[in-house]
Amino acid sequence: MSTERNKLRHILIPALVTVVFFFVVSLPVELLGCRNRGLIAAVIAIVAGITGIGASMKAVVEKIRGDSNSYLWMVSALLLAIPGIYIVLIA
Repeated sequence: MSTERNKLRHILIPALVTVVFFFVVSLPVELLGCRNRGLIAAVIAIVAGITGIGASMKAVVEKIRGDSNSYLWMVSALLLAIPGIYIVLIA
């Protein structure tokens, strides 16, 4: 039961952040305006990137401690890195 909850927390929540980012990016300009849409997308990407860095540090610490579920933190970090990578690639 605890493992399923961890998987939900480590996979679903970062995936949801990525989905929200791509939803904001795909909105029409007429709905939010170009500047507002860009600022919202940039804020989501920056927050996700900082959180992803924290998750990767936690993954390394848990791996050193010998925790068998440390891979979940790395999955979270990879999912949270997607918006930042997208922002860099389209710039």
